[in-house]
Amino acid sequence: MTDLASLRAQRHDLYHFIVRRTRDPAAADDLVQETLLRLMTYEQARNVVDRAALGYRIALNLVHDHFRHHSRRAVQALNDDIPCEAPAPEQILMHRQKVEVFGKALDAMPPLRRDVFIRRRLHGHSTRQIAAELNMNEAAVEKHVVRALEQLHREMAKAERRAGGRP
Repeated sequence: MTDLASLRAQRHDLYHFIVRRTRDPAAADDLVQETLLRLMTYEQARNVVDRAALGYRIALNLVHDHFRHHSRRAVQALNDDIPCEAPAPEQILMHRQKVEVFGKALDAMPPLRRDVFIRRRLHGHSTRQIAAELNMNEAAVEKHVVRALEQLHREMAKAERRAGGRP
């Protein structure tokens, strides 16, 4: 067999050898080309006793390198079905508007009602503790909290109506 015919036969064998391992015909083509290039370069510098054995060894090393390279760069395909965990911009805007309305409603409250509401609902103080600190009875503390909640609900509902269903 001539050298060219021998190389073609070896190319065919190497392709099937590599494609069985990679299961990727395109990658197998590339790896066969690289194998033959390295094999011919090696043959120019040294005397090769068993060209087929050396070709298979080079091909196997390239297949291992191929998989090492791809395992390092694990790529996950983008999928539109996987929702983003971050809130949508519209939701962020709506939340900011609600916080703004809440803050304005809180500022519009009489100072004592606001103070009682903040202590009870935001800081989690007990009715008894607030009553003792502000020298009030517990019923008065509860009335302030109820009135504050009613005022907040009214202001939030007004803002929602003004925005056409959005706060």
